[in-house]
Amino acid sequence: MKEGGNISVLLYGLEQGPDFQHLYTRLLISCPASSSDEGGLFLLDFKHNSLKKLFTASCLGMTWVNDQLIVTTDDNQIITMNHRFQLISTTKHPKLDFHGIAKLNDKAVLVVETEINAIGCYEVDTFMRIGEIRFNPADKDVHHINDIWLEGNILYASMFSPYDEWYLDPAKKNGGIVAIDLTDFQPNKRLDIAPANHIVVSDLHMPHTVMVHEGQLTYCDSMSFCAVVGNQTKIQVTGFTRGIAITDDTIFIGQSRMRHVLRIPQESAKRSLDSGIHVFSPESGISRFVSLPVQQIYQILVIHHDFS
Repeated sequence: MKEGGNISVLLYGLEQGPDFQHLYTRLLISCPASSSDEGGLFLLDFKHNSLKKLFTASCLGMTWVNDQLIVTTDDNQIITMNHRFQLISTTKHPKLDFHGIAKLNDKAVLVVETEINAIGCYEVDTFMRIGEIRFNPADKDVHHINDIWLEGNILYASMFSPYDEWYLDPAKKNGGIVAIDLTDFQPNKRLDIAPANHIVVSDLHMPHTVMVHEGQLTYCDSMSFCAVVGNQTKIQVTGFTRGIAITDDTIFIGQSRMRHVLRIPQESAKRSLDSGIHVFSPESGISRFVSLPVQQIYQILVIHHDFS
């Protein structure tokens, strides 16, 4: 799909379904490149039942700071765009294997550096790296940190293993969510953390997206093909989950094409390789699936502002 292109009629008969008549949400979706798929940023507009490609790049984490969208890419770039999704700047960085990103404050962002088991702290104006949170002294990927979310002073991080080398047994449900108190964190310093001492959710299988919604910890247990909202709601789907957005009455869950088919859990009776967005109504338990012309989905944000 070319940049600026539109696809319509994503959900046939959507307006006739009573469970989704309220659906006027606009979603910003980041997609990493995969094979012949170049990746990019997409706007999924349910009010107009359309999909538009806004930008072409191998996009991962996204966060808003001072009305600017900051995006990480898996080729070690940090991209800044204005509220109309027009490019402002691109900065190139060493090979750190960027993943998720979170706003620390108006002057700094936290960026997952999976390759070195760290979360780097970067100035927003220059994107100079000024400090870090270090989970392991090794300069190779041990824990495979994926996504982060800052709720007040508590930083949540998802990783394939808070204990040891995740790649020794990738089929093992060794993943988890850790929580770190940043009350005394100084952005221009180094903070060393032993992740095994900060686990709040364990026994996950390759977890990704983590967030807090209305006080409830929410995350994708990706290779278990589900999303979890708080202690009560577990939403089971048929594919690799990554990316969550929540409104008052709808949960949106990203599903990506699995790149490592041999790692698919054998207990899964149905295994989908389709990529798209699950649209789930918690009240009725009904869901729809929007297939997207991409292979991978990383993050989903609800767009509230008018950028026309």
